[in-house]
Amino acid sequence: MRNLLIGLILFFVISCTNNSTVEINKIFSIEDIALTGIKIKGDFKTNFPESSDAKWGFLKGREVAIIRYPTVEFAKTFGKIAGEEQTEFIEVANKNIAHGEKVEKTKCRGFRSNRYGFNNKLNLSFNGNNGLDHIFILNKSKLFENQSNPIPIFNSFHGCVVREPLYTDFIIHGNLVILGEPLMKDYGQGQMTESSEKTITFLRETAEKLPE
Repeated sequence: MRNLLIGLILFFVISCTNNSTVEINKIFSIEDIALTGIKIKGDFKTNFPESSDAKWGFLKGREVAIIRYPTVEFAKTFGKIAGEEQTEFIEVANKNIAHGEKVEKTKCRGFRSNRYGFNNKLNLSFNGNNGLDHIFILNKSKLFENQSNPIPIFNSFHGCVVREPLYTDFIIHGNLVILGEPLMKDYGQGQMTESSEKTITFLRETAEKLPE
């Protein structure tokens, strides 16, 4: 019984250690950021209070951003606010807007994607001349001998269903706030966005490339 109790305590301690986030107190420079492989392309227009600089670029097919602060404490306070503001989702109340007022970089993701699966939007389309839209008919006269009920054709809804924040997740690593764009895939029935967990994992793997 005593050995079992000791085993449970050790298991609990190890589990807590594995799940905890190691706090980084290092100050990183622009040169350090280049070591992660991020290709910096531009600066933010937004003035983030107490930040040293804010830049965006690309890494492995997605856009990422770095907001740099002079101290770790500023990153934890001002940086946390900046990250939350730049990734803020809101309920659509005005047209197709689903991002907060302070979000600088947005993206129209086409089909409404909720990170849980497909949400395909279809509409019926008719053509008054031949009953079908975007289809070439070789023998129209025979096909429409009895055309009392036109044939509906489902077409994918084109256009921006929802405009969301470009960056959906962020992490704080030392004096840096690192934001990331989620990857999206199209399986022919609509777009599906990768989970928040996968985006954050990508950001953490990127941060691990910074010098120790």
